[in-house]
Amino acid sequence: MRKPCIGSLDKSKPKEIKWESFPHRLFFAREHTATWGPGGVAFLHPESNSDEKAYLCLYRITLEQFNDVLLQENTSSFDMNCPLFDMTDLQSIEERKCVPAEAVKNGWYHNVLYLGKENGIPILTMTCRLSDVDNFKSGKVGMRKPSKEYANTLIRGLVEGKQLSEEKATTYIQEAASRAL
Repeated sequence: MRKPCIGSLDKSKPKEIKWESFPHRLFFAREHTATWGPGGVAFLHPESNSDEKAYLCLYRITLEQFNDVLLQENTSSFDMNCPLFDMTDLQSIEERKCVPAEAVKNGWYHNVLYLGKENGIPILTMTCRLSDVDNFKSGKVGMRKPSKEYANTLIRGLVEGKQLSEEKATTYIQEAASRAL
């Protein structure tokens, strides 16, 4: 990374870390980030697709920690006095399937996506909105392969998390980066 991230203000370790796969499409878009430099970054298609498989590392963290990460992924200045995703959103997301974080609507990961429940705990991630996917498809916003450093970080995570061999992880990331939406 070119720019360090401070992480959650609450430095408590996750209560659990595990890997699962979900029926969503992994893809890469955008041209450049302050954190990784030139190259696309990973997004999860907001709509489920049983023909797709995305590998995700799940961290069981508090809602406050989730809000910290949501803020840091979307803005360079944080104000945790007003959470982006609150208890009302948490209670309604199962029915709605996603909740836009309107306070950071200009961010890239401003859509909180519900992926189901495990042991009564909702599984949430952040990604782009469906309208952003339309902009990627049309070429209004660029699709781009990730930088080598970013791709290698993702591959290393998949291998260390015992999801895929290095060869299969490399193929998975390369295919996600090269297929049109």
